Amino acid sequence: MENLMTELGAAMTGDRSERKQKLEALWVRIESSAHASRCIAAHYIADVQGELDAEVEWDEVALAESAHVSDADLQAVHASLSVAGFMPSLHLNLAEGYRRQGRFAEASDRLQTSREFDFALDSALDPSYASGIREAQDRLATRIAAGDRTGQLSPSGGS
Repeated sequence: MENLMTELGAAMTGDRSERKQKLEALWVRIESSAHASRCIAAHYIADVQGELDAEVEWDEVALAESAHVSDADLQAVHASLSVAGFMPSLHLNLAEGYRRQGRFAEASDRLQTSREFDFALDSALDPSYASGIREAQDRLATRIAAGDRTGQLSPSGGS
């Protein structure tokens, strides 16, 4: 899909309900074979869900789609993207959802996988993105260890 990032940016305006509606309308236009576009769109769609289970389901879709994506596929959507560079965030989001569901063993496994891809953060164009992911990983580890299902880690590093 051409201009996916532009369309995603436009869909991220308005309140949560409007964003959800726009993103889900975009989703139905993405061909099932366009795994990179589907991976990125599902990653965004997860963030606008009002229900935790739906959020986790979309995070799982994003991760499942990523298994069919190459660096070239992602770079056709946005030149700065790579599979390894996307993995810390995909796994972190899923780990966070599992934690909030009380699925601590699965959350811990996903967090570990997220950290296994941290090497790719070293080449991130935006150093604040890399530090935000690493800080969120640390906070998530603390919450998992404490068996804490409350609150939500924000993507920018707050909680």
